[in-house]
Amino acid sequence: MYQSIIMKKQLILFFIVLSFGNIFSQETQLDLIKIDKSEFLLDGIVSDKEIYGSEPINLQYEERPGYNSDPSLKTVGYFSYSETFLYVGVKAERIRVVSPVTSRDDMTVWTGDITGLAIDTYGDARSHIIIVSNSAGSKMDAVRTPGIGFGGEPQVNRNVNYNFESLGRITEEGYELEFIIPFSEIPFPNGKDQSWKIKIFSVYKDINNEEEVSATSKVDLNASCQLCLLDHVINLNDIKIEKKLNFLPYVSSNISGIRDKYYDRLNYENPELNYGIGFDLELNKNLSVEGTINPDFSQVESDATKIDINSPTAINYEEKRPFFNKGIDALSYSLEVFYSRSINNPTFASKIFNQGRKSRLYVLSAFDEQTPYLVPTQFESYSGIGGKSFGNVLRYQNFFNSKSQIGLLASNRFYDGGAYGNLFGLDGLFNFSDNWKFQFEIFLNSNKEPIADWINSEKKFGEYSIKLDGEKINGNAIFASIRRDTRNWRSFIQYTEMSDGFRSDLGFITTNNLKKYTLWHSYYDFPEKDYLKSYRISLRHDFEYSFLNDISRSSFQSYIQLLTILNTDILWNYEYNFIKSHFEFQFKDFINHWIRIESQPVNFFNFSIFYKFGKDIAYRQAVPELGMTNNINLSSEISFNQNFRLRPSISYSEMKKLNSDEFLFKGYISRLDLRYQFNTELDLRLISEYNDFSKQFYFQPLISWRPNPDTIFYIGGNQNYIDQFTDYNSPHYRVNKTQLFLKFQYLFK
Repeated sequence: MYQSIIMKKQLILFFIVLSFGNIFSQETQLDLIKIDKSEFLLDGIVSDKEIYGSEPINLQYEERPGYNSDPSLKTVGYFSYSETFLYVGVKAERIRVVSPVTSRDDMTVWTGDITGLAIDTYGDARSHIIIVSNSAGSKMDAVRTPGIGFGGEPQVNRNVNYNFESLGRITEEGYELEFIIPFSEIPFPNGKDQSWKIKIFSVYKDINNEEEVSATSKVDLNASCQLCLLDHVINLNDIKIEKKLNFLPYVSSNISGIRDKYYDRLNYENPELNYGIGFDLELNKNLSVEGTINPDFSQVESDATKIDINSPTAINYEEKRPFFNKGIDALSYSLEVFYSRSINNPTFASKIFNQGRKSRLYVLSAFDEQTPYLVPTQFESYSGIGGKSFGNVLRYQNFFNSKSQIGLLASNRFYDGGAYGNLFGLDGLFNFSDNWKFQFEIFLNSNKEPIADWINSEKKFGEYSIKLDGEKINGNAIFASIRRDTRNWRSFIQYTEMSDGFRSDLGFITTNNLKKYTLWHSYYDFPEKDYLKSYRISLRHDFEYSFLNDISRSSFQSYIQLLTILNTDILWNYEYNFIKSHFEFQFKDFINHWIRIESQPVNFFNFSIFYKFGKDIAYRQAVPELGMTNNINLSSEISFNQNFRLRPSISYSEMKKLNSDEFLFKGYISRLDLRYQFNTELDLRLISEYNDFSKQFYFQPLISWRPNPDTIFYIGGNQNYIDQFTDYNSPHYRVNKTQLFLKFQYLFK
């Protein structure tokens, strides 16, 4: 017995050491030379003064398509700094340089030659600051966080808006590029002396016009912690930390008109004038307070409409509002227990963000005038828009080291009339050994529904009703995943459990009453041949049960993915459904497939194709049934020159009955985005969209000026066209709704 106890203690100690030990890797220390800021000039020329005393850092490892092989083209980086900013210079030898002029955070920048930085200012792999530019000064930034959720791959949030500067020039050998990154714009620990882990990477086309990625750090596909691989450390001494006090006032106005009948004139409402102000105060480098009064969270560009004619649950959209995106990586979960767009129309919102060496704290509060409400069930979700509410989110994380972190969450929303929704959670992420990673999330909720008519349904789920009648509902959820990664083999097992009372009023939970098991196993290889750069073969099996242990789904899937010539990525999926249920209806032994092809055969043209076919369930019929489905999504981008580009796309969806040519549904949504970029700050966009399901045409002209991430001026309009009015069906489309809007927002520092 005594030996057994000793053995158990040794095993426990062994796993603790694996989970909480540091990652020991050979790091290159770079003691940077501090230069007076007057010696720096952002002109696209990497001068001797700017890199005085700086050792050149070669991007000596090819990340893709090779595996730590020698890059075909040379890229060299240089670091120096002043008391207020970090300077990075890049000299790149290239066969040709493609450098589109884009607005900030436009993905088009990735179709050309770019160089970027990955910076881990805390040194514990909680996140990477990603800063990217091309020689035209077209910028993009992001935060890369550890992989969670399905697949466990690192995640990227592109809407963080660090205010850095960049500029380059094309040379006879290739291009030069400069970055100036103010210390006031990025998070790091308190202190005048800093040590940051860093990597320079570059994307370009080789002599065969194939995409190649090189970097200063080695690739290690055997590592469970991909954010731990930075192996250069820059040391900066005696920097100046400037506390921010920013004010962001805005004024916006719009005028709208509507036509109910075909022969009516457009009836315009009185112009609306809105104004408000936000502030951002840094109490120290780690602690900031933000607030906004009467915020305008409108986004510049309309979301592309998603087809939801056969979706049994609500669909969500990416967050693009700046106030919410700062620090949002702290609220990244596998289960969508937080969804910032659930805060719909706030009159006031505030945020406290404290990010220290070993922990971070995020506190968000908001008064919402029009509150979205979502009721999930096992097979469907029901949504509506309600009245006023007050919501809070409290998020705390502790980072033991680059391998291990643990966190807590508390969120609540209080509605007029005494209703509420409370959620509490615990989560953790542990990389134990080089190859294994374990993640878990546990949540409990306690809700009292409002008595309201926001959702109109007489359906029931279990002992509860869908309609909002003041019921008290409690629930819980669990997510757990264990994953093993090597260069050639990647495997994981995931378990998800949500009781029939689980919901998150500040999240986006669309289904519950499930116990789900997922098994995944993949083989990867990298032949690096002319016609086959890399490939993978994956197998997946899903089992899903209700809380009464009634099976609702069992399916097997296989994936084959190839990277081949002309920068073409092909992914094919085969799915065999042994059983798939919808309410009391069960469907057995049916197959479907989907294929995705992404390619950039030439520098000025790229495209993506997605095609799904086979049998699937028509969910929105009075009696659900199997049908033959065809779903096609086509999108492309054509660059006429560095400034002018066209983005057409179309999504088509149909389903036929199995034994006839009768369509259960059929339609498409087409979208055309035409834009001219005068420079990196000023652009003109013409966006049009036709929805065949609703028989509506939408047109939005927009001109915007954005000299930095927060200062913006735009003016534009929305025109909505229909051909079916209450009094007349016309063969021609005519405006039934119109809107003219403008906004000016300016950052005072």
